[in-house]
Amino acid sequence: MNNRNISILIADDHPIMAAAVKEQLDRHPGFSAYPVVANSTELFERLNTLQVDILVSDYSMPGGVFGDGLTMLKRVRDKYPHIRIVVFTGLNSRGIVTALESSGINSIINKGDDADELIVAINRALRGNGYLGRSIQKTAYPPKEFSSVKNNITLSIRETEVLRLYLAGHSVSEIADALKRSAKTVNNQKRAAMAKLSCKTDAELFRLQTIGGVGGEYLG
Repeated sequence: MNNRNISILIADDHPIMAAAVKEQLDRHPGFSAYPVVANSTELFERLNTLQVDILVSDYSMPGGVFGDGLTMLKRVRDKYPHIRIVVFTGLNSRGIVTALESSGINSIINKGDDADELIVAINRALRGNGYLGRSIQKTAYPPKEFSSVKNNITLSIRETEVLRLYLAGHSVSEIADALKRSAKTVNNQKRAAMAKLSCKTDAELFRLQTIGGVGGEYLG
């Protein structure tokens, strides 16, 4: 994928929103968006004939023969496991987020989130990581779920550097290059920082960032 544009297919039955998203992605270096599809019938017709790296799909998109929502997205995962999925939805439901994550779909953005978050979500999905938009995180994982995180946690300077860059969207290898350290060292420092913050997964780290637990008092 490094030697060509990332091919993106947008599935959305709201033409104005879909056109705006396509324009945004086409302007981004290295991205190339196909013409938009508006239902699951068109979606699978395109997936059968096109080379697609990323699917940016609305959750609620009725009218197609393959349904919509989780049924449609699971079908994409089953038939095209190489395609990374970013759900771009106007819905803010904890139940939907939980169902998607349980199905292995963990890049979810609300249409009301900052437009740049979609770019971050796509880049993380390409690396095999998930990303939840800020409003999605606040709805699905309220701050009280992190009440067990202690206030006296102190990260080392190096751990702080690594987490700041990682949360800004850089990969471990990119951070290693920037800080002139080995990727193994950077990964170990990231893991140590996450352990101090009681975060077992990247998803938990990003949720903690959203509620102010990372990037605020711990990295201040």
